Amino acid sequence: MIKDFRYIPVAACCMIAAIMLGSCNDDLTTVGTTIQPPADLITVYTDTFSMKASSVRLDSVFAKTTTCMLGEIHDPVYGAMKADFLCQFYCQEDFKFSFEPYQGKIDSIALFLMYPASSWYGDSLTPMQVTVYPIKEALKKNFYTNENPEIYCDMLNPLGSKVYTAHDNSISDSIRAITNTLDLNYYTPNVRIDLPASLGQKFYDETVNNPSSFASQSAFNAFFPGLYVTTTYGSGNLLSTVGEYLFLRIYYNTGLKDVLGQDSLALRVQDFSVTKEVVQINRFKNSNIDELTEQHPDYVYLKSPAGVCAKFVLPTTEISKQLNIHDRYINGFSFNLRFLPSEEWSFALYQPEYLLLLPEDSVKTFFESGLIEDNKTSFISYDSSTATTASGTYYGHSTSTRTYAFGNISSLLKEHIDKSPDKDLSIIVIPVNRKYSSSSSSYYSTSSTVYTTEISHSLTLSGARIRTEEEYMKVVVLSSKFENN
Repeated sequence: MIKDFRYIPVAACCMIAAIMLGSCNDDLTTVGTTIQPPADLITVYTDTFSMKASSVRLDSVFAKTTTCMLGEIHDPVYGAMKADFLCQFYCQEDFKFSFEPYQGKIDSIALFLMYPASSWYGDSLTPMQVTVYPIKEALKKNFYTNENPEIYCDMLNPLGSKVYTAHDNSISDSIRAITNTLDLNYYTPNVRIDLPASLGQKFYDETVNNPSSFASQSAFNAFFPGLYVTTTYGSGNLLSTVGEYLFLRIYYNTGLKDVLGQDSLALRVQDFSVTKEVVQINRFKNSNIDELTEQHPDYVYLKSPAGVCAKFVLPTTEISKQLNIHDRYINGFSFNLRFLPSEEWSFALYQPEYLLLLPEDSVKTFFESGLIEDNKTSFISYDSSTATTASGTYYGHSTSTRTYAFGNISSLLKEHIDKSPDKDLSIIVIPVNRKYSSSSSSYYSTSSTVYTTEISHSLTLSGARIRTEEEYMKVVVLSSKFENN
């Protein structure tokens, strides 16, 4: 342990605290003078301690979201990850078909998985097979990502399957060039899985014979509990999309008269989409987790979705004793994490955009309650190299210094020592998705304040190795004490 202190004035103390909290340098020194009157003196201390780090398995994460992924991919460092989902479909109250099918017959029905251009991971030309299974039991509102689909599904009788590639070579470049967004008026990358026409016929017949099945969402869920969508062949690609772009489309014709009064047919469609009003359960299955959680002297792992997170044990019992906590006030505890560069191969995982730091025992409550960072007991990472600019908190880490900065987390340290002085503090660092907004202080202001509007577990494929060599595990506590002579 290193300890260095001098007598300095209050103003100087504040300046030193500001400098130290804004710096990642562990080689700290202090300077100071005697204040007047001499009976009121402040002693400033800088004490260095060492924390411990480990990789922790995340079997599942809370994911109440419409974001979803489909496919399987293998990384030589982080292992394989497979993603699929179970979903219900939204039904408008007292739904009826917009038109009456010709002779009461439905032509066909298909499930569409649409996704933005280039919204995939891995090899866009690797062949994959998607298979759709019927859900037989009502889905529970369980938004954790380790649900067993066999509880709900008839796994022996799939409704349909399709072999696909993320980049569809059957679409010409001229057509592909005119659509860069999910605009249904143009071509949108998609996977279409044809289902039995009898399913579409079942929908129409139910509207005629038992319209109460469409009187409410719960009644519709009882009639049609939903679908399980998974891959049954292929590895090397993951599609990423949102529920709003997953829908059932029923095709049918209506009998009409043309301009000459002759009978003719007009094609109609009826859609049922996956929306935020219904249950969607994402599933992620990771391999290689045992290897990632093995103790390594130089780094710990982060991997999302689910996978692993990093745990750090801060020696608060030692800090409490060394600082004689009842006599000193903790002014600063700057927390930063350094990460190694990505591996050098074509589909290497990128680092998580944002990390969330919070006590280990508060993870479940934080996400289930839909909380955001309060900068007291929970902190979001930022790019310390641009933190002084208006755009500083738009970024969750610095790629130039390879650093996740969390700022001054002394409030968390103090709260824990007050409540549990005889127990070390365990904190968890988890990859997250952050939504934010910004506001200006005035109409004429050129700067803006960035603030978080939502934090959720990251469902983006990412991985990082956080450095844990001895020099990176040192933490410095800045404290002060009034001396009454």
